[in-house]
Amino acid sequence: MLFDLSHRAKFRITGNDRVRFLNGQLTNDINQLHPGNAIHACALTAKGRLCADLFVAMTTDAFYVDAELTLAPQLLNRLERYIIADEVSIEQVDFGLFHVLGNDAPELEGSHHFASQRFRKAGTDYWFPPQLESSVRERFKKPPVSPAEAEFYRIQCGIPKWGAELSEEVIPVEAGLDATAISYTKGCYLGQEVISRIKSIGHVNRHLRALRVPEDLRFSPGDILIGSDKKIAGFITSVLPEGFSSEIGALGYVRRGFDEPGSVLQVQRGNNVVGSVTVIYPN
Repeated sequence: MLFDLSHRAKFRITGNDRVRFLNGQLTNDINQLHPGNAIHACALTAKGRLCADLFVAMTTDAFYVDAELTLAPQLLNRLERYIIADEVSIEQVDFGLFHVLGNDAPELEGSHHFASQRFRKAGTDYWFPPQLESSVRERFKKPPVSPAEAEFYRIQCGIPKWGAELSEEVIPVEAGLDATAISYTKGCYLGQEVISRIKSIGHVNRHLRALRVPEDLRFSPGDILIGSDKKIAGFITSVLPEGFSSEIGALGYVRRGFDEPGSVLQVQRGNNVVGSVTVIYPN
């Protein structure tokens, strides 16, 4: 499967202090990253809430960072704010970005390519100058999946997205980002104290979960989930695109105590109960 991610915001980070600087700003361990690889990470506030979730790819002389397009101004401001005496330069850049699943991705002349588990499976990211897009598409011999197909696959993989599951109000552990984007063994970074405290406590009050939706029902992001105690247990964040069906029909945040697989939750829209969903498994 080929995904076109060229719409995402992209940055190049250079300078002799780039490794130390970025490692102090992000949740994952940049010291463990090697040229030709990319990792998932988050930028947090001092209170441990999300500023952005992003991917960091490494070459021998730079880092390449991509994030949701709407995050471009605030992510740039967030990173530049902490450049004090560091020899670091951050610039927004114009690149095409494709991701292909699998281990047998082709070499593409004129592009940077990085091993990446962007969809929690082995894959490769390709960063290439925009003028090479036609030749890159020709090299793959197949078009990228449509936006609806990409959204379907994202939901099936339980991957949170900014603007749906992720926002400035979310702690990354709630969204399951600790499994892919957080190192608990690295040195200090902004927001680490809160994340470490959550780990020592052992839980947060809600989790992102995959939900089974009956085939004859269709729900909407924002629909409320009601627990067996008749109180609010969470809300739906994403649903499958029109025309797609699967056991996983939606994603949503579910309150601790109602988030175990097999839990049945009513769905409420306004003052009306419009159906039910079943928690399938943790995100």
